[in-house]
Amino acid sequence: MNRTRIGLTGAVVAGLAVVAAPASAMAAPAAAAQHQAAAAWQGSCAKGDFCVWSNKDGTGTKCAWDGDDPDWQGGDVQCRMNGLPFLVASYWNNGYTGAYSKVRIYSLNNYNETYYWGTLSAGQRNSVWEGQLMRSHKWVN
Repeated sequence: MNRTRIGLTGAVVAGLAVVAAPASAMAAPAAAAQHQAAAAWQGSCAKGDFCVWSNKDGTGTKCAWDGDDPDWQGGDVQCRMNGLPFLVASYWNNGYTGAYSKVRIYSLNNYNETYYWGTLSAGQRNSVWEGQLMRSHKWVN
């Protein structure tokens, strides 16, 4: 009978160790995943620039600007994929705070207000669930 109790006690202790282990074991992969996500963005957009990528988390083909661009396909920075409009999957406003620190984005060229996409504050970056059509932008207050 003592062996059974020892066996059960050992099984209970082992079971508790297994139950307790996932909490600490899960913390390590979560921290690693956060580090990997941060690493994907690290150094990929120069300070003062607005950057967009074709894939999530700042990966894939990148376009970057430090000023306005009324036409991503025909401006100084030609941002397109295989001659087609560039679909943005991630973006980063790595601009400075203060005057003209926000980036106003449009889905069509020439800052077409009808197709206003959104405004990003300095430091804002994100991935979108699917590629978004963006075609022009300007820095605003």
